[in-house]
Amino acid sequence: MRKDLLTRSARAPDWLADAVPGWLSELVKPRRAPVPWPNMIRAALAICLPLSVALAAGKGTLGVLPAMGGLLGTLADAGGPYWTRVERVTSASVLGGAVGLAIGSVIHGHGWLAVAGLVVMAGVSAVVSSLGDIGSITGLQLLVYTTLGIGPVGALRPAWHTAAGFLLGVAWALILIVPGWLLSPHGKEQRDVAAVFSALAAKLEAIGTNGFAAARQAVTGTLNTAYDELLATRLIASGRNRRTMHLIALLNAAHLVAEASTALGMTGQRVPPMITETVRRLAGSVGDGSAPPAIPPVWDSSPGALALRDAIAGAVRMLSGSWSPPEPEQQRRSRGQAKDLVDRLLDGFGRTNRMFTIRLMACVGVAGVVSEVLPLQRSYWVPLTVAIVFKPDYGSVFARTVQRGLGTVAGAVLGAVLLAAIHGLPLLIPFAVLAALLPYGRSRNYGLLATFLTPLVVILIDLLSPGGWRLAEDRLIDTLIGCAIVLAIGYAPWWTTWYAHLPRQFALAASQVADYIETAFGKPQSPGPDTTRLSERSRLRRRTYRALADLRAEFQRTMSEPPSISRRASAWWPAVVGLEHVMDAATTLALAISRGATAPPPAAVRALSSVLRETATAATTGAPTPSPGTLPPDELLAPVTETVKGLLSVLGNEAQPQPR
Repeated sequence: MRKDLLTRSARAPDWLADAVPGWLSELVKPRRAPVPWPNMIRAALAICLPLSVALAAGKGTLGVLPAMGGLLGTLADAGGPYWTRVERVTSASVLGGAVGLAIGSVIHGHGWLAVAGLVVMAGVSAVVSSLGDIGSITGLQLLVYTTLGIGPVGALRPAWHTAAGFLLGVAWALILIVPGWLLSPHGKEQRDVAAVFSALAAKLEAIGTNGFAAARQAVTGTLNTAYDELLATRLIASGRNRRTMHLIALLNAAHLVAEASTALGMTGQRVPPMITETVRRLAGSVGDGSAPPAIPPVWDSSPGALALRDAIAGAVRMLSGSWSPPEPEQQRRSRGQAKDLVDRLLDGFGRTNRMFTIRLMACVGVAGVVSEVLPLQRSYWVPLTVAIVFKPDYGSVFARTVQRGLGTVAGAVLGAVLLAAIHGLPLLIPFAVLAALLPYGRSRNYGLLATFLTPLVVILIDLLSPGGWRLAEDRLIDTLIGCAIVLAIGYAPWWTTWYAHLPRQFALAASQVADYIETAFGKPQSPGPDTTRLSERSRLRRRTYRALADLRAEFQRTMSEPPSISRRASAWWPAVVGLEHVMDAATTLALAISRGATAPPPAAVRALSSVLRETATAATTGAPTPSPGTLPPDELLAPVTETVKGLLSVLGNEAQPQPR
């Protein structure tokens, strides 16, 4: 499998390379990605149709709020299964957009009170963002629409009309997703992972035949395609998506199956048809969500056959239920949803997240002060720019600021030209084109998205509060001020954000997992609960999950950097997911032990934690990754050692850590 899992970036034009410094050219260079025609058509319909109806009726202002709802429904949609998309868009629009508009309407026109309210909402936004991808997009829209609420949108009365019109546009955007769901209910990424297991079944059938080499190449191709597709999805995602991580974990399991099948192929040892059929049924389970097959029995005692059976068993277990560790039913009932939400916040709110919250609140506070002190025509755009650039999913602040600034310059010029040259219904033509280009820009570069989004928003605001072509000039000035605040307050003083620390953060998280395993896998001293031991295990579990949250945040930030950095970071993603899978499996086993299951021998536990510590050392020094053969063969530890095997496999073949 090739090491560069990231889709290769498009080559910058020669004139750009000659006109700007190399680092800047690399920073703004768009990624190469297929043209998302369905998403582009859906975006044009979601945003433009409500506005077209209103303009045709001579009441253009009535179409602005539904168009804004359609815009949010378009930008919040990240693909995947239909109900996942509905959940994401609904949360972003109702808990984010609608609530933000309501809060903005309340603090609208209250001067310094509005500034204090924005700072508070910035903190809330950052905290909500630690809950995963849906929390990230919801937190962003909460802050964005609170900021919009202190502008012309928040002045509309009655306030409930504002929310109703906005949510009507969101509902229209959700309806437009239905045709795509009917044609492809499970999503392309899911089909790509299923294709890997289908190719593995064909490879197993080809063992001992002349077609084995071709089947082996086919597996490599499908693995590369699936990894690339998931990485492309991850690049434009906001926050942690458990579905995507589950698919990556399945690919890691498929990688183990591929290695075992290659070992069998080298010896020419055929496998029973039952095993091939099990792998083929795994492909079906991944593709359509059906029940996974049963774990096959041991059919041969050779090392290759045992490795293949263990790898298949790991994939079956992963598909057999929830990927996250199970809890006792009575524990879930007793603590309730509110306690569960608090636990998720505590687990995910690591040091990186806390520092991000402080930086975001500081930037929004300074932006609010500037908007009150300076005589700006559209002062709310300054904190709005800070909210969008300092997007609460821990992307690269510097990269987003530069791309946002350059994209806004180009977009503001385009918006000024459109407002000066076109009026009335003909304005819908360029408006529709800009709306359709939003998914195209998002898939390639944040600056390109800003280029298309800026004139779109300028036109919508002009319908509410006419200002002509100078509206684009105001937008440009306020955006550049906001970008300057982000660089001066949110980036420059925080020197630790200037560098990529992914290998070091991975090593820290791996060491924390090793500490947790050593503490949590011990045998209870008495039949009843040992309060001290449970408290220590709970403290270590929380600390470890916070380290993993910091690791995810560092990965997210590094992936937003220029290609010279992000290419190397992309190969770490399977390992990042693999380490979290190890922790989930360890938590599951620790819960079982605490409820009376047999604890593994201390020597085996020490051997397992030692492998993880060696893995941590290899991540920072470039030393060879430990061999899976060094893992203890203890059967009680099998659920955890299987996940560690997957981690070592992807580290040894993909990440190739480079000391920094």
